[in-house]
Amino acid sequence: MNYILVENEKIVGRPTELPKNWANISNFYLLPTEKLKEYGWYSYRFDEAQKNENQYYDGSDFVIEENEVIEYQKVREKTQQEITQEKESKWVSIREERNQLLSESDWTQISDSPLPNEKQTEWQIYRQLLRDITLQPNPFTINWPTIPE
Repeated sequence: MNYILVENEKIVGRPTELPKNWANISNFYLLPTEKLKEYGWYSYRFDEAQKNENQYYDGSDFVIEENEVIEYQKVREKTQQEITQEKESKWVSIREERNQLLSESDWTQISDSPLPNEKQTEWQIYRQLLRDITLQPNPFTINWPTIPE
């Protein structure tokens, strides 16, 4: 269990395990909860926010209750600019991955490839599907073609 130090109704520091020795008190971590509270150490609880794909985590609010401190995680809606930047960034990584896959399969299309014509054709189709990957509407739901055997 984590605790957080409260002094003068203000939170001091971050949630942590109790120190074994604190303010010249040996075995501090063995004290009962009520005694710890007298020294300003409150038990800590984190309340994780649920977010969807159009939201970002946006910091936290700490609330000092009677017997514990609760950290409430906040969310906010993404701006249109953030959504656009996220999409553009995803397209960049998709293109990089696509280019890597094309590069790794270049050998299948050279004139002295050890593959039979039928397999070379399968690889041609696969490579064309890779080139067409950016025609898909959503970079977060890409259907990657299956690599020929």
